[in-house]
Amino acid sequence: MPSVDVVFLVEFIVAYVAVYYVLTASLNLKAGVTGIPDFGQAMFFAVGGIVVGNLAARIAAALAGMDPSLVIAENTTTLERLNSEFFPNRPLESIAILVVAIASALALGGLLGLLASYPALRLRGDYLAIMLLVTSEALRIYTTYSVWLMGSTPTVGLTLPSLLAWTGDPGLASILLTLAIAVLVYVYMERLYNSPAGRLMRAVRDDEDASKALGKDVARVRRNSMVVGSALAALAGVLYSINPLLAGSSVAAVSIFDRMLWTFWPWALMILGGMSSNRGVAVASVVTGAAILGPIRLYKAELARLLRVDALGFDTDKFAAGLEFVLIGALILAILFLRPQGIIPEPPSRTLPEREIEEIRARAAGEAGQEAKGEQGDSEAKAG
Repeated sequence: MPSVDVVFLVEFIVAYVAVYYVLTASLNLKAGVTGIPDFGQAMFFAVGGIVVGNLAARIAAALAGMDPSLVIAENTTTLERLNSEFFPNRPLESIAILVVAIASALALGGLLGLLASYPALRLRGDYLAIMLLVTSEALRIYTTYSVWLMGSTPTVGLTLPSLLAWTGDPGLASILLTLAIAVLVYVYMERLYNSPAGRLMRAVRDDEDASKALGKDVARVRRNSMVVGSALAALAGVLYSINPLLAGSSVAAVSIFDRMLWTFWPWALMILGGMSSNRGVAVASVVTGAAILGPIRLYKAELARLLRVDALGFDTDKFAAGLEFVLIGALILAILFLRPQGIIPEPPSRTLPEREIEEIRARAAGEAGQEAKGEQGDSEAKAG
């Protein structure tokens, strides 16, 4: 049995659960609530990683009196110097850079979502899903070989700035920050789902023609959903990239554009939790993170050896490498066959309590009566 560092495992699981919840919640807003089959989540997630690895590092270099172009030209040396001299000793600047990175990722993710929303207004179903998947793959290939974005070594990428080094324990600080943001996203999603905007998104998903007949701007609804959801996916990319337990010391296009990790796993979590169910997505993130994403991702090689798969004729290393692919496929099939509605099915929209609705109606009726009496009095005065 492999030795397990329990503290590290718990921290790793908590960090992954928080990041995956934010990413899956953004997908649920688009696919579950609005009905946009976004298979390009990795594209929006990558925006956050690129912002942290490129933009944040360039800003830090400029504040440290260095040439920002060295972040790409001499990446490892420059970032080692920043991580050892600048970030541990400049807390205010580090916080400001982190805030700018988050704001920039939200803005760029939202902008990319806005651009992707135009095909979403014309295409439907499988065609839209394929278009978003192909777009994500095209950007992955472009980014992988773009020196100005990800450096000259595609598989290594950019050394990440340690934006939380000033705390003394950047790993723990990033976990707490990620967890706090995940809680805020959960509260925001709960309020959004039960707001008039959330109910309108569901109406567009369920019957677009009926929504148009009632005078609703369907194109605007789908566009807003893409913008907000894509911005939150980019936020998840930032949270992943600032966490040394998850991203390590560097971020590369091949990792932040990984379709299985950042597109198909969120889809599996959304289906498992229940499409259009915010609570379901949260529960699925916790359950899957604790059972699969954390332990399996860390110890899959040890697990393959423990199961003695070599005795069955399998190559141990190849079995370990493909274990996640097998698990995600098995998980999706099991959900679709055993519980297609998910752990927590989509709840009915919560509106105002009936008593409060009656009070509003009574006030409206009273105001209408007073206006009618006032108009009647004016008419009598004119007649007299």
